Amino acid sequence: MWLRQARKYYLFFILLALGLADTSTAQHTIVQGTIANRFTKERIPFASVSWKRSGQGIISDSAGNFSIQARRHQVDTLLISSVGFQIQMVPLALQKDTTVLTVFLDTRDAGEVVVKSKYNRGLLWWKKIVANKPINNPYKQESYSYELYNKVEVDIDNFSRKKFEQYKLLKPFGFILDNIDSVSEDKPFLPVFITESISDCYFATHPFREREEIKAIKTNGVKNESILQYLGGLNTRINSYDNYMTLFGKEFISPLSSVGDQYYNYRGADTQYIAGERYLHLLFTPKRDGENTFSGDCWVHHASWGIEKITLNMSSTASINFVQRMSLIQQFTRRSDSSWVFTKDKFVAELSPLKKGKLAFIARKTSLYSNIHMNEPSTLEALAKNVRNEKVVIQEGARDKDTGFWRTHRAEPLSVNEEHVYKMIDTLQKMPLFKKYVDVATFIVDGRKQLGKIEIGPWFKWVSGNQLERVRLRFDVATTKLFSEQLWLHGYLAYGFRDKKLKGKGEFTYKFPGQQGYSVHASYTQDLDNGRSRNNDEDITTDNLFSQLIRRPGIRQKFLLDKEVKVWVQKEWGNIFSARLSFSRTDFTTFTPLPPKEMLSVNDDHTIVSSEVGLKLRYSPGAKVVRTKRKEFRLHGENPVIEAGLYAGIPDFLGDGYRYQKLNLALTQSFRIPRWGKVDYRVFGGKIFGDPLPFMLLEIHPGNEIYYYNKNSFNLMNRFEYISDRYAGFFLEHNFEKKLLNLLPFLRKTSLRQFWNVKAVWGDLSASDRRLNLQDFPNYRLRSLRGNGYVEAGTGIDNIFRYFRVDLVWRFAPPQKTVILNNKNSIDKFGVFGSFHFQF
Repeated sequence: MWLRQARKYYLFFILLALGLADTSTAQHTIVQGTIANRFTKERIPFASVSWKRSGQGIISDSAGNFSIQARRHQVDTLLISSVGFQIQMVPLALQKDTTVLTVFLDTRDAGEVVVKSKYNRGLLWWKKIVANKPINNPYKQESYSYELYNKVEVDIDNFSRKKFEQYKLLKPFGFILDNIDSVSEDKPFLPVFITESISDCYFATHPFREREEIKAIKTNGVKNESILQYLGGLNTRINSYDNYMTLFGKEFISPLSSVGDQYYNYRGADTQYIAGERYLHLLFTPKRDGENTFSGDCWVHHASWGIEKITLNMSSTASINFVQRMSLIQQFTRRSDSSWVFTKDKFVAELSPLKKGKLAFIARKTSLYSNIHMNEPSTLEALAKNVRNEKVVIQEGARDKDTGFWRTHRAEPLSVNEEHVYKMIDTLQKMPLFKKYVDVATFIVDGRKQLGKIEIGPWFKWVSGNQLERVRLRFDVATTKLFSEQLWLHGYLAYGFRDKKLKGKGEFTYKFPGQQGYSVHASYTQDLDNGRSRNNDEDITTDNLFSQLIRRPGIRQKFLLDKEVKVWVQKEWGNIFSARLSFSRTDFTTFTPLPPKEMLSVNDDHTIVSSEVGLKLRYSPGAKVVRTKRKEFRLHGENPVIEAGLYAGIPDFLGDGYRYQKLNLALTQSFRIPRWGKVDYRVFGGKIFGDPLPFMLLEIHPGNEIYYYNKNSFNLMNRFEYISDRYAGFFLEHNFEKKLLNLLPFLRKTSLRQFWNVKAVWGDLSASDRRLNLQDFPNYRLRSLRGNGYVEAGTGIDNIFRYFRVDLVWRFAPPQKTVILNNKNSIDKFGVFGSFHFQF
């Protein structure tokens, strides 16, 4: 009997247990998700995930994934937190069996790390990392090669759908709204540009050599060869093991720097085990405001003290323009031989020419490294093909890869938004209205209007004025690359209403096809010099709409009329060395108040005609060239640039002209001093031999007669004030940026920068040149430095409202006066000048 009762009770308890288990399962739900950085979109490992009501919690895995259980049919809030990020609260009404979500965390402002214990294990970890840098730094290898996949995306941030729909001019582009990434509903962004490249890269340290062979390119909107090259890996190589990292031309102190403890506070957070290996979590924050530093964290492999992953977030008070936010993530992998190599770089920057919170651009660059080989002969064989230390080569057919190739060879798949970008940009570029908007914006900013194979402008030279012509009209026409890739034609006509003279210029430049580096140029000019020094195309001229508004008062304008024929042939050896052989024939005419040419000419007909042959040499190691539609810009880096010119005057077949020889040399360099800003200097000198020469064939030291600061001139010297036939001088400027201003606490959070400079030249004239040029002319007296020096020095504030600079300049020597008829005022000994700059 009792056995039967026992069986009933046993069956009852079994059914009850099964029922409770079924009920328990039915009453619970699972929330799964991924945790990522909202700005960089990188996943955040080992974040804390918990329920606000129950307190139940877990830790996400090393990939930022989590899975947490909760009761069904209840409302609760998920709390997600990680060191260095703001706590994110996600209210959930738990109705489904499984809820999948992605949670984005915002970084928080770096606060000071307070270490209460006398023993700071974070500082000890940092010392161990620094001590092992020579072993773990990937660049310690003699040579290596790898395949590099680069992806660059540009998005418009702070994009407002509501404002977009309000503008009538933008309504035809309504389809763009369908491409807005609204994963983050509060701050959607619009992807507008994407490009990808796959390259084979080779590197050697002793001596330094580098080569990148781009095998495949996929891009929309960028057709310029040089821009495609600089989207490769060479221009943004960053190594967090370096003491200093250069970003946007500014030095940032790495938290792994050998002097990092002077700039950072360190804290050891926790340890984790990944695949059986112990990793330490090190946090770092800046010690002071106003310095180019980072906040962030890194995961350190305990056994080797090598970095597995590091995240660097730019300090909010760093001295850098237009960059609102910037993050850099680097990941490393330890190989079987215990060496560490790069695995992945991600660089994200938010750039805005406007105030914070306004329309901005987010640029994201992802670099993935694979097929890494170290110290192999094949690397040196590839580097032997270089014609200079750094070389980027785009292989034939790199732009012709189809969709199947990219699907197979792309190191990581594109997101849905990235796939939409390609289609959207193609659609935009085919819209006539979009092309019209782009043309109008280009015309306003660049000044030129493209009309198929030709272009007109710049518009700011169409109307100008000066004392000689009163009102001057000018109209330019030039060819574009639709006309020819090798041949460029340009010409203009100008007319002065006071002198009633027609002036102009015609020129062409032809670049021979291939890699030989030959080009030829010819021009004919009949025009006023317009304030430009000879052989210097970067001077600020008077031939524009705004020049008369900023002239210094009490100084008469002085002009030469040049009738010049010029031809040159140039050969370039890569970007390192160039030689230019030239011939020119120039007929000069002077205008009051300059001395009349009749008192200077040695010819019977009172003409001043010079025929000259010249050779100009330029050595610029490490230079890179960015080519635009009309001009080449050389990026010299920190290497010195040496220029030498040899010129000879030759009389023509009738014996007219002058016989002379000119020699000039110049050394120019720009470099940064870690923690102390940027230094620019130029040292120059020259000597002129031969016949007595009129002043326009001598060295006319460049002066400046407007309130706009000219870096290539002496700003308190007037034009044609001093002449020399032998001279030497230097320009020197040191921009301390915020180094000194940071000593004043109330200026640490400002963007102001401070600099000082000095310019000097010593010169003299031979006795024969002095007799010819230093006469008592009726309206103007030319002067020589007579072996003395002209010196001016200045200081000022840069980066005012991010665009403007103010220079305070003092003239120290010499004390002479420039004598002008009816105007015998002393030379200014002090001046205030302004200028406009775009700089990071």
